[in-house]
Amino acid sequence: MWIWEEKEWPQFTFDIHRLHPLVCKATYLQGKLNGSSQTLDHEGITLDAVLANIIYSSDIEGEKLDARSVRSSLANHLGITTDVSYPVDKRTDGLVESSLDAINNLDEQLTSARLLKWHSLLFQEEGLFHKIQPGCFRTGAVQVVSGRLDKPIVHFEAPSGEKVTKEIEAFIRWFNDGNNPEQVDPILRAGIAHLWFLTIHPFEDGNGRIGRLIMDLALAQSERTTIRLYAMSQSINEKRKEYYDVLERTQRGELDITEWLVWFIETLCEAIEQALKQIAQTIAKASFWNRFDQSSLTQEQAKVINRLLDGDFEDGINNRQYMSVAKVSRSTATRHLTEMVEMGFLITGEGGGRSTRYKLNAQ
Repeated sequence: MWIWEEKEWPQFTFDIHRLHPLVCKATYLQGKLNGSSQTLDHEGITLDAVLANIIYSSDIEGEKLDARSVRSSLANHLGITTDVSYPVDKRTDGLVESSLDAINNLDEQLTSARLLKWHSLLFQEEGLFHKIQPGCFRTGAVQVVSGRLDKPIVHFEAPSGEKVTKEIEAFIRWFNDGNNPEQVDPILRAGIAHLWFLTIHPFEDGNGRIGRLIMDLALAQSERTTIRLYAMSQSINEKRKEYYDVLERTQRGELDITEWLVWFIETLCEAIEQALKQIAQTIAKASFWNRFDQSSLTQEQAKVINRLLDGDFEDGINNRQYMSVAKVSRSTATRHLTEMVEMGFLITGEGGGRSTRYKLNAQ
C-alpha cells in the first residue's frame, strides 16, 4: 500500500518533539550564515551556490551538465561579468531560468501554470528517443523502477493520471496557504512540500528536479537571504542513495513522515554548514593575503599558497608534492619553499630533509 492510498491522505503527521531541536538548529545556522556573509561579495557566492544547485540537481537524476556552459548562462542572467564565456544551449538556459525563478520570485504564488512553465524550461530540447510532452501533466500511469526490463523492481507507483489535476490543485492550495509561519514551520513546510510533490509525481519526467525547485522556493520564502548562499541539491547528491531509500520507505509507509523530515532537516543543516565552512575559508584567505605582499611570490608559489588556503594538504606540503603542484624541478621546489619560509609565508613542521613539511604561517 502506498502512502497516497491511505484513507486520510494527505493529512501527514510527525513527531514535533523529535523535530523541534533539528528545526531550531537549522534556523540558528540560517542566521549564522546570514551574519557570516555580510562582509563578503554576495555576487560571487551566489554564482557558485546556484551553479552547484543546478549541476547537482541534474546529477541526482544521472544527467551530467557542462558546468562551464551553466556558469556562463547563470552569469548572463545575474548580470555578472566573467573572464571567459562558453556556448549556452536552450536547455541550459531553461535550467538556469527555472532555478532563478524559484529563488527570486518569492511573492509569486505557486500555480499549475508556473509548474508547467518550469517543466517546459527543463525539456526544451528533447532527444529523438526520449519524447515527452513539455509543459503538460501526465495522463497515464507512472512507476519508479530499476533493474532488468524483464524483472523490474518497483520502488514507487504514483496516483493514476486521472487523479493528477485534483491532487496538484490540493497541493498548490496547501503550499500557498502555508506560506505563513503561523500555519506551519517554514522549514517543515519545505520538507513536506518536496515529499508531497514527488508522491503526486505529476509529470512523465522531471519530477525530481521540479520537486527540488519547489523545495528551494519554500526555503527561500522561509529565509529570503541565505538560500542564495548554499546548495541543498549538492548535499542531497552526496547522500543520493539515502535520499532515494528514505523516500521509498516513507512512500510505502503510513502518513507519519517523521523519518523523512529528520533526514531532510539534517541534510539542510549539512548544506548550510558546508557553506559556512567555505565562507570561513574565504575570510581566512583574504586575511592571509592582507598580511603578506603577494607580488613578492612567483606564479608557482602563489598557486601553492592558494591550494594550502583552500584546505589542501592539511598536514602541510613537502618537496615532492610541491614539485607535482607547481610543475617544477626538485631543486626549484626546494628553493621556492625556502624562500617562502624566509619571507614568512610558511613555517616548517616536524621532520627534516625530504620529509620536511611546510605549513601556512597562521601567526
